Amino acid sequence: MKKTILALTIPALFATSASAVTVYSDEGNQVDIYGRVQYEAGERDYQSGGKAENFGGDGEARLGVNVKYMVNNDVDLIGKLEWAVVTEGDEESDGVDDGEGISSRYAWAGFRFMDTTDLTFGRVNSPYAQLTDYTDVLNIFGGAVAFGDELSTTDKVDDMVRLSYANNGLDLRAGYAFNDNDKIDGNTGEENRWNVSAGYTLPMGLGFGAAYEQISFLDAEDQDNWIVGVNYTLDGLYLAAIYTEREQDVAGGTNEAEGYELHAEYNVDAWKVLAQYSKEEYDAAGSTAEVDTIDAITLGVQYSLTAKAKLYGEYVISDAADEDDLYGVGIQYNF
Repeated sequence: MKKTILALTIPALFATSASAVTVYSDEGNQVDIYGRVQYEAGERDYQSGGKAENFGGDGEARLGVNVKYMVNNDVDLIGKLEWAVVTEGDEESDGVDDGEGISSRYAWAGFRFMDTTDLTFGRVNSPYAQLTDYTDVLNIFGGAVAFGDELSTTDKVDDMVRLSYANNGLDLRAGYAFNDNDKIDGNTGEENRWNVSAGYTLPMGLGFGAAYEQISFLDAEDQDNWIVGVNYTLDGLYLAAIYTEREQDVAGGTNEAEGYELHAEYNVDAWKVLAQYSKEEYDAAGSTAEVDTIDAITLGVQYSLTAKAKLYGEYVISDAADEDDLYGVGIQYNF
């Protein structure tokens, strides 16, 4: 997974790229452009039966635009578009579906009130992502428990109305998303989802939060997801831990998943070392035993060539039944 740690402020949620270039600025109105280019190679995913893929690589490029238009001293119009282009392979986790070369990662518009409250509409980061971002901070892997295995979730959601408030370390979010498939009679799959989250960061760098999500399906019972977490930042040190529970009623009982994830990283000069432990157990309805769907240690190293370019490598040691280890290396340039 590929993200940066988000500061708990509304401006940070809007300007996701520190290297964004302002192409227009006039009397409170602003347009920023940002992007990145990367290439990754290795055995980075699984074939059927837990067997690692053969060695291979994928290139990807992203381009984003942030827009702000001042209505008055208290209200701004804001918007964001970000596209991903994959040269080969499948980068579904980055918002590009298998077989498609280009797709929108973000596409939303809305309002900002008093520099503390955002009301947005479109494809956004869901409020649940406030907690998945605690451990979804590696370049290639990581965040496995945050998103789940058998009962999974996602951070980017289409057709969502999201309300966010952030001020003085407090971060509150709520969202509701409807599914386009529901517009046609007879469709199955997801009908809608809603989620809420709350977080607070102390001046000393200690943060904690919790989130809840309910996903409703047209052809199945609702899925409920809970997550709580804590993180700590001090100079070049970042520590985080999350705990998750998920459940869905089915014929014959309830499918349940429970997991936790621990992350540590340290940055000194141009180097960063990262380590993460992920553990999730799944109890299927009617089953007599739990199964370790996720049981892995991820180790990583990163070297910054410049403020905008880096090299990185990661290795996953999997203890889950019949799963091979994975590894990958990459180069990334941000602009």
